[in-house]
Amino acid sequence: MSHHEPTPLVIAVRVFPGLRDEDRDFDKPKREWKRPDAMLVFDTETRTDRTQRLTFGSYRFIVAGKLVKENLFYSDDLPTKDHRILECHVATPRTVIPDETAHDISLLTRSEFLRNFFHSAYRGRCLVVAFNFPFDISRVAYNFTNARRRFAGGFSLDLWSYSGTRNRFRPSICIKHIDSKRALKGFTRREEPDAEDMIPEGSTTGEPEEDYAFRGHFLDLRTLAFALTDKSYTFEKACEDFGVEHGKQHVTRHGIVTPKYIKYNRRDVLATSELAVKLLEEYDKHDIKLQETKAYSPASIGKAYLRRMGIKPILQRQRNFPKAILGHAQSAFFGGRTSAHIRKVPVPVVYTDFLSMYTTVNSLMDLWRFVTARKITVVEHCQDEIQSFLHRLITNPDDLFVRETWTNLTAFVQVIPDGDILPSRGRYNLESNDWQVAVNHLYADRNDSSEALWFSLPDVVASVLLLGRLPKIVDAFRIEAHGKLKRLESCKLRSVVDVDPRTQDFFRVVIEERQRLKERGDDISSIEKKR
Repeated sequence: MSHHEPTPLVIAVRVFPGLRDEDRDFDKPKREWKRPDAMLVFDTETRTDRTQRLTFGSYRFIVAGKLVKENLFYSDDLPTKDHRILECHVATPRTVIPDETAHDISLLTRSEFLRNFFHSAYRGRCLVVAFNFPFDISRVAYNFTNARRRFAGGFSLDLWSYSGTRNRFRPSICIKHIDSKRALKGFTRREEPDAEDMIPEGSTTGEPEEDYAFRGHFLDLRTLAFALTDKSYTFEKACEDFGVEHGKQHVTRHGIVTPKYIKYNRRDVLATSELAVKLLEEYDKHDIKLQETKAYSPASIGKAYLRRMGIKPILQRQRNFPKAILGHAQSAFFGGRTSAHIRKVPVPVVYTDFLSMYTTVNSLMDLWRFVTARKITVVEHCQDEIQSFLHRLITNPDDLFVRETWTNLTAFVQVIPDGDILPSRGRYNLESNDWQVAVNHLYADRNDSSEALWFSLPDVVASVLLLGRLPKIVDAFRIEAHGKLKRLESCKLRSVVDVDPRTQDFFRVVIEERQRLKERGDDISSIEKKR
């Protein structure tokens, strides 16, 4: 049997970036948010080849819940025969559902649709709604370039042209993907903006501000559904779970223009508008001030609840808190992960489960005291204390069944790994640009302190229990909480569950409420439980 040298795997390390104040908390509300009464909902259809170029689309413009107009639009290069089918469709008043009042529909060119889009989405500052917005908006763009500044790494879509080039008196739309469910989106500042363009949202004076740029109100329902449920939704499944009356229909062929396919597209826009209403109704149950277009994930909603309770980030509480400590803690953060160390081999298994594992661990470690602390101090260079603690766990692991042990886990350890079983972030799939987290035997040069890495103490404890030996510890620090923040405020989770941050452990409240939901049986729907 031949033995091969293992191939080193490059790992990535998280850092704490020194951001400017204006770059921090991009989702933090800077002014009072008032949801627009008007909503433009659109959807596009494309060719099925690899270009996926626009064939046609439709949109609904809704004001105060009432349909104002519905139109079709088509691509600049649509074949004549397909154009005639669209013309025939709009020749007489049409409905998309049986009980809907028949209404006139116009057929617009792409340019005519974008003219309406400019006046509604930019000048009128309405809510622009789609499911997977980046895809649909890119279908109506005529050109793209690499984005800059806060959207660097993304792309800038030119929607409006003039004499074959970009119309500099119209904004572009920048898109920067975070992942498959989320993307940053925003209008760019157009050249020579009008005074009305520079009046901020929620302005109390109504006066223009020279440095203000309206970024748009782009609501991607795929993102909002994820933020509300922590679940990646298809359009069809989202319509089912949120009780949309006129859900998604099916067709056998895509990429064509037929009367049936036109109706299919219009029905999708109707379903999208109804899903928007359902998701916004659900969102409004949350006692927070985060505008829904900036709810990128469950974490965004969680941060908004912290703000609602009067909880400030550590650098707002303690402006002199050492940023090096934040950097070490950031590099030790790996979030949730799962891994399988034995693959493609049948083995006996035992099914185990944990009750709300992450929130349970937070509660056991009493982490809420740090979230609400008036002040957090750092005890540095306590590696001898940490080594003694780990050694005791080797000889008596049952200490982990003592609750007080968990409250001593609030520390970070710098380790030179030598086969220790620790989390790392690497490109485990070389065909992908994604970096995944896994728990593996990790190695470094034990004589080179520059290869030492920071880990949270619970991750180091896990390695010690698995291997029965201590790692090589270079440094360590632990944190201590003192007092409570002033002006903490009570709130209601989803308008139902009372939380008083001064007297309650938020993590424990969440666990207990989830358990109550499980025990309520048939008197609550499965849809409600998912939320």
